[in-house]
Amino acid sequence: MFDSFIDSLPEKVRSTNSFEYGTKFRTKESALNYKYIEVSQYLKKQIIIDIDRPGAAHDWEDRNLPAPSWIAINPENAHCHYCYQLNTPVVYTEAGRRAPQQYFEAVDNALTNYLDGDKGYVGKFTKNPLHPSWKIIKHFTSYDLSEFQEYIDLTPRRKSTELKFDIEGRNSTLFNTLRFFAYQIVKKHIRYEQFKSEVEDRGFEINLEFDGWVDGQLYAKEVLQTVNSISKWTWKNQHLLDKHVNRGVMNLPDSMPLQEKQTASAYYSHEVRTKTVLESIIESVKALKSQGTPITQQSVSIHSKCSLLTTKKYWKQVASMFNLYIYSNT
Repeated sequence: MFDSFIDSLPEKVRSTNSFEYGTKFRTKESALNYKYIEVSQYLKKQIIIDIDRPGAAHDWEDRNLPAPSWIAINPENAHCHYCYQLNTPVVYTEAGRRAPQQYFEAVDNALTNYLDGDKGYVGKFTKNPLHPSWKIIKHFTSYDLSEFQEYIDLTPRRKSTELKFDIEGRNSTLFNTLRFFAYQIVKKHIRYEQFKSEVEDRGFEINLEFDGWVDGQLYAKEVLQTVNSISKWTWKNQHLLDKHVNRGVMNLPDSMPLQEKQTASAYYSHEVRTKTVLESIIESVKALKSQGTPITQQSVSIHSKCSLLTTKKYWKQVASMFNLYIYSNT
């Protein structure tokens, strides 16, 4: 059974014995000697559910779910990872099709909900089933994605976070959300590897929120590129950061290049402007839905007191968020 798991791993794979000390790329052969190992984010062949409560190893039976391919149990606290091995990997590169990705995400979300798993777990690192630290229960089975619909309702129910959506799309939403997160946490870290690891985890958590968008999640490569860019810049420039991100309030040093001052000011202005306009429109849509009022560009414009032109500018994003039809202003 584990031959298929091993074959699914990249030749260079990250692993660790403790996330406190960060992760490191190693050869597959070497990485398999560590407690935690990263599964492929490009060819996803496992659905992994993280269950942070004791005694959950047999919950799949109590809840009439299919048997996991294996369960890796921490003997110290009885927390576990369920792993469902897939017969065919789901491609998460530019060559991948959105339909199989959506199916994968729906099954992942549903199993997480049915098993009361950790909704913040992003499915990157798993307990290495070959490591002696874990107790392993094996069921010698693998699945086609279509088989899960016999057991679970695939209607999305992932708990949403308070993500601030950027009208320019997913990449901008990820960038703007993640960089402010990085600004807030950088000074609590003394090692870059730990800081970057926390930023990366948050980046993949944000990416999960794109499940409900028309285009779905970003490719893992795009998330990692954004993580690398933000982590490097923030670590290098942390002495310039302040809780107030604008030139007047920050009292930035005179020695700071004008371009960097302008960039910091632009970040702040963009954040405030986007939050004010988009959140106003979002709140209006929520209010109209609760009233049973038809949601059109015209009704949202009137309720939010935003111009029709501004409402149209944000409409595609808002429609995607609330699964609306792309109505005109009638």
